[in-house]
This record gives sequence, C-alpha cells and structure tokens, in this order.
Amino acid sequence: MDKKRAFAYINNYQKQNYDRITILVPKGRKEELTKISKENGYRTLTEFINTCVKEKLERMEEEK
Repeated sequence: MDKKRAFAYINNYQKQNYDRITILVPKGRKEELTKISKENGYRTLTEFINTCVKEKLERMEEEK
C-alpha cells in the first residue's frame, strides 16, 4: 500500500470512529503539555488530554 492510500485509509478510519475537538492554548503551552505527557508515560498528547478529561469527569461525578 503506497503512502497516499495508507494516509487516506487512516483519515477515513478516524472520521468513522472519532470525534474531533479543537482546543486553543497560549503559545508554548502545547510544547509544555507534550513534555509533561511524555515524562509521565503517555504516548501522545491526545492520550494525556483524554485521561485528564476522564479523571476530571469521574471526580465531578463523585462530588454529586
């Protein structure tokens, strides 16, 4: 499979299986968050952010 077809396959898979959320952070914050996520064993910034959101939602649910 050539690179163009592989890229198209990945994009199609993501469109079918994921929702996209865009967040804006101050300049330099992305690099800082990426460094923190790697230092704490996360493979990607997305994985780190998803975990943070999940943990926050769980804490909010416990407070009810």
